[in-house]
Amino acid sequence: MKKRLQQLGFVITIICLSIIGTSTAQASTFKDVSYQYWAYKDIQFAAQHNVIRGFSDGYFRPGYDIKRKDAAVMLTRVLDLYELENEPTPVEDLLPTSPGYKEIMIALENNWLSLDKGYFHPDEPLTRDEMSKMLATAYGYEGKGGSQFIDVPYEDPYFLYIDAIAFEEVTTGYKDDTFRPSETVTRGQFSAFIYRVYQKPVAYEVRNDGELIDVVQNVDDAIELALYYPKGTVHPQSNKFNKYPQTIAAADKTNLNSGVLIYNGYNETEKFTTNFFNQYLKTKLKDGERKDMFDTFVILGLRYNENNDQFVDGPSNHANYSDWRTYVEKTFAQDGAVVNLNSTARQLNRKVDVYIAIPYPKRNEPIIKFNGESAGCDVYARYDLANWYVKEVMERFENGKYENLNFKGFYWLSETVRTVDDEVIISSISSILRKNNKFFIYSPHATSTNFYKWKDYGFDAAFLQPNAFRSSITNKEERLHRAFLNAQIYGTGITIEIDSYHTDKAEQGVETFDLYMDMSKRYGLDEKGMMFYQGVNMVERMATFDHPIYKRWYEQLTETFFNKQ
Repeated sequence: MKKRLQQLGFVITIICLSIIGTSTAQASTFKDVSYQYWAYKDIQFAAQHNVIRGFSDGYFRPGYDIKRKDAAVMLTRVLDLYELENEPTPVEDLLPTSPGYKEIMIALENNWLSLDKGYFHPDEPLTRDEMSKMLATAYGYEGKGGSQFIDVPYEDPYFLYIDAIAFEEVTTGYKDDTFRPSETVTRGQFSAFIYRVYQKPVAYEVRNDGELIDVVQNVDDAIELALYYPKGTVHPQSNKFNKYPQTIAAADKTNLNSGVLIYNGYNETEKFTTNFFNQYLKTKLKDGERKDMFDTFVILGLRYNENNDQFVDGPSNHANYSDWRTYVEKTFAQDGAVVNLNSTARQLNRKVDVYIAIPYPKRNEPIIKFNGESAGCDVYARYDLANWYVKEVMERFENGKYENLNFKGFYWLSETVRTVDDEVIISSISSILRKNNKFFIYSPHATSTNFYKWKDYGFDAAFLQPNAFRSSITNKEERLHRAFLNAQIYGTGITIEIDSYHTDKAEQGVETFDLYMDMSKRYGLDEKGMMFYQGVNMVERMATFDHPIYKRWYEQLTETFFNKQ
């Protein structure tokens, strides 16, 4: 029991430090705002940047109402507005010596707040509809008339402001589809509003072949404008508190240039050969020269038995310790991926980086140990299974002495982070890997829950999937723009995707692959941060099948990413 409590303390400490992050850990810590409080990160952000301050006794008092005068002071502070441009507006209940007088005058001058028959009511609490006007006016937000709060009809004088902040996702309202415009705004809520404003770019630059076309306030409008241009791109403008480098994979600690996913599960690639990896390590002869291809190989398998059960977060995952061990043995077998990749790299005088995927430890049924005992499926049992696997793989690599492989670390197989337990497991594994000088990476899908928090979880790199390659997707180009924009905002790389097309179906993938290659060049993915999803073995098919579309894809792939030395 004592050991279990120590493990609990370790795991909780890891996840708290991970989610809090460096910047928030350095912000003020308040006696009445624990990391579990719903607006913890919002309050830490506001306090760190001196937008809203705590009290001298060390409390923040997040439930206290914001006064109208305080709201004026805080918003002028965050916008660095300190001087009036015109004569002050006459106000019946204010004197030039009144607290916050200048800031209130600036708020009135900019039409953030209104007077009531000549009175400002500085000590009255700020209401949610007044807050919507402040934010929409101060930041130039405009809505589309699409908000549908049941308590804010179109005729409401604040409808346009509420619609604007809803459109910009500064507010989502309440679960019962209300906005509650007359309710007061608390200090915690004010912090949350400000945090949301500054967690995204203030505007978006639309360019065509590098030339600035326009600066657009809303992301959807920016993408729509970019679609009109043959080489259109969208780039985030930095705000006061967040700087965006406008390059792909800016936060990647691993310096991965071009990675490829190699599937080695059951009914995927059953046996590997040196000839298989030859197609991934060197391009075909062209003008008497072969060039290096992928520098990073991610070894993973979805299916772990002949029943097509999968290592995923879902009902098809029944994997126990014995299944995980079988997968390890398959990975390191003589006809497995690691041995043959090393042999081929040696023959071609290459040394490449390797990551091994960590399967998803199931959470819907008990995990069975090697001795047949049930370990349960709580966070401890799931972490123990993943921890055993990590140690086993590291030992296999050390004993294998694969001289042409640089074992860089692990890849989280699941494409999203859904639960707090998953956050705990990931952050704890990250801590272990960091102590062993190994990296931890993953590839979140386009709608992955909380993918923007990948650094907080402890990942060293992430490669966002646009998920635009399926034939059923109609807005492919829009999806790609959004993914490449998010990659700039959140510092991720991009996963290039192509399905496993049979020769008679290849025509279906031409338009999509053209778009992926074109966007890669437009946004500079050919420089850094590319992960290649290939169904199962499309690169091998491209290189070896005598088919015009396969040949075209191979030329596009190599010309885009591997034509530089």
